Parts: sequence; structure tokens; C-alpha cells
Amino acid sequence: MKTVMVAVIAVVSVFASATLEACIAEVEPEVGPLRAGTCKSHDSDPDHDVSFKDDVLVLFQRPSAQAGCSCHQPSSSRTSGIDATGLSLETYKSLMRGGNASHDTIVVPGDPCASLIVQKVSNAPPTGSRMPPGGPPYLSPPEIALLSDWIAEGAHDN
Repeated sequence: MKTVMVAVIAVVSVFASATLEACIAEVEPEVGPLRAGTCKSHDSDPDHDVSFKDDVLVLFQRPSAQAGCSCHQPSSSRTSGIDATGLSLETYKSLMRGGNASHDTIVVPGDPCASLIVQKVSNAPPTGSRMPPGGPPYLSPPEIALLSDWIAEGAHDN
């Protein structure tokens, strides 16, 4: 009798596990392709020095409809990004200060892969939505590379 009970429990366990996996697969969100191991923390164009003022800040200052970050600009009519996260992208100093949760992980000088800002504009952020919300348009791959290169170069205020 004990052997039969163990066999029944094993069959029920396998069935329940298969059913649970099927249910979970139906409700898992689409989060984009796996990016683990795909981020490169090196400067993709070492012959070009990226300027915060001339290259990076202009990306942030564009309207959201042009893949910009106007929600994180205090001068914008919509400041929902600042209101929700505390992150202002208006100046170098405000960017480097980070937001309420991101703090010094928003930009990790020398390491774009560890920098939350690169993760959030990429196609599979580790948490929350890809930025800008409501996209596309999103930053293009060359624009993301420019941001990553600036961070890989040390994220200087230049």
C-alpha cells in the first residue's frame, strides 16, 4: 500500500508541475530578448571622444516623440519622470546625482553595463519599462552606443 501511495504522489506531482509551468508560460510578460552577457563595457569608437554637452545632453533634451527624455526635464510641461523617480536629466550634476532609487547606479563611470541609464534605454531593461515610455521611438542603437561610449570613457562633464 505504501508503494502505491508513493507512486500516486509522484504522478500527481509531475502532472501538477507540468500544469503550473503551462499556466506560468501564459502569463509571463514579454520582456525582450535575453541580454545577459551581451553588454560590452568598452568604448566602441575609441577614436571619438564623446562630449556630455554636445552628444549626450542633446539626446536627453529631445521631446519624447523624438526618443528624448522630456519627462525628466524640469523645464518640460510634463515632468512625470521627475515626479515618479526624482531623476532629472537637465544637467550633468543632476544626472550623476541619480533619482530616488538609482542614486549612484544611474551612471557608473567606466562601466556602461552597470549603469542603470544604459539598461533602461536598451531593449530589455532589468526592471520596469524601457525608456522613453510609450515608445517607439526609442534611442537608436548608434545613440545607445554613444551613451555607452561616454560612460565607458569615464562619464566626464565635458
